[in-house]
Amino acid sequence: MAQKFLTGIEAYAGVDLKKTELKNAVIQNLAAEPSSPVKGQIYFNTADNKLYVYDGTAWEPIEGDIQSVTAGDGLSGGGDSGAVTLNVNVDDSTIEINSDSLRVKAGGIGSNELAATTVTAGSYGSATAIATFTVDADGRLTAAGEASISTDLDIAGDTGTDTISLASETLTFTGGDGVTTSIASSAVTIDVDNTVVRTSGAQTIGGDKTFSDNVVISGNLTVSGSTTTVNTETILLADNIITLNSNATGSATENAGIEVERGDDANTELRWNETTDKWQIEVDPANDTYQNIATENYVTAQIEGISGSATIGDGTSTSIVVNHGFNTMTVMVQLYDTSTGETVYADVVRTDNNNVTINFAQAPAFLSYRVLIVKVQ
Repeated sequence: MAQKFLTGIEAYAGVDLKKTELKNAVIQNLAAEPSSPVKGQIYFNTADNKLYVYDGTAWEPIEGDIQSVTAGDGLSGGGDSGAVTLNVNVDDSTIEINSDSLRVKAGGIGSNELAATTVTAGSYGSATAIATFTVDADGRLTAAGEASISTDLDIAGDTGTDTISLASETLTFTGGDGVTTSIASSAVTIDVDNTVVRTSGAQTIGGDKTFSDNVVISGNLTVSGSTTTVNTETILLADNIITLNSNATGSATENAGIEVERGDDANTELRWNETTDKWQIEVDPANDTYQNIATENYVTAQIEGISGSATIGDGTSTSIVVNHGFNTMTVMVQLYDTSTGETVYADVVRTDNNNVTINFAQAPAFLSYRVLIVKVQ
């Protein structure tokens, strides 16, 4: 629903954004022009997809600033309104393209006027050769040929060497126990010892290891070290509860929470204080100062006695004084329509410590708006 702005004092008329950006805004969409417009009013016409502004007399479309298109050398046509067409003349006119001249003749360009190439028609490239081409500075294909490639793979091992033809033979690696290597003309067998990670069976692996690609663990992961470091941008957890102090036993004695690393500035925490049995936030990290997080019941108790309301509107007054009696000008004031529940806006002046004055452009109907006033402590 649209928000209503009911401001009426001339000095405050309208909405002053004080030179701040208006982001992601959409102009009013209408299929026809709005009635009773005022000078400067704008809207977007959804029938012809144009933006219009009212100049005080008529609705004028807001369009581009190109006033005319003039045909240059070798062209004809142009215009200063509507759709504009440019045509290429075929009367031997010369068109400059990057300092080179292109002459368009009435009879077209004959095949004898195009630079001939020396490329022979045919297929290039095979299983043992790759196709090669030569292109001149003007982008023309001037030569085509083939270059042979080797299909032999030379293999060297601790028991000898061999050559495998990639075109006709298969190279197979088979792992097994022991430390032996044998090479044949069509197969290679490599046996590894138990220091290599196996794909099945229990195994204990010693020493530092680095995985350069993704790691998927299908079973449980147990980390027995004292520090776990995760250098990642996103952490996705299926469990909806994170347990801290999971190794605690007996009566509770330890605080627990989340600490935020803040670089050169002091870190800050959200924590459960085991001494006071309250959730706390660190409001002054430099001095290690915490404040309790208020519960709903606590906030409700504090709000009672510091807020008030009144229903206003008599059909004649455009300026209405509302007394709150809080003995302070530090109050928040909000209005809403009693019939629709919509929040509305008017000019609010804190007259003194106990009163606010609400001004409207037009006198509100009888008891049409509810005023909410909250004292800010």
